[in-house]
Amino acid sequence: MGIPDEDKLGTLCRQDMNKIEASVSNIRAAITAVNNLIGCETWVGADADKWGNDFQGRMGALGKLFDSYPPEEQRLVTKAQKDQAAMDRKRTGGGA
Repeated sequence: MGIPDEDKLGTLCRQDMNKIEASVSNIRAAITAVNNLIGCETWVGADADKWGNDFQGRMGALGKLFDSYPPEEQRLVTKAQKDQAAMDRKRTGGGA
């Protein structure tokens, strides 16, 4: 049994969002692994501090981007559902 016509775009959008969410989780895990490797015994000095501060800043920005994902996901799924409903109305002659 396939996806009902009225929810095809919404379902496809959710499937894509799930793939993105899995990738974000993998990236967050990799960042955590790198953070766990950074320590006083790893690399010390001004260059290490500069690199560490730069790394933390970039990872902070990336974290903010990832945190914006859930509301954007909902917006995209809702848009896909509305687009599908509009296509369904056109297809069935229900008006625009």
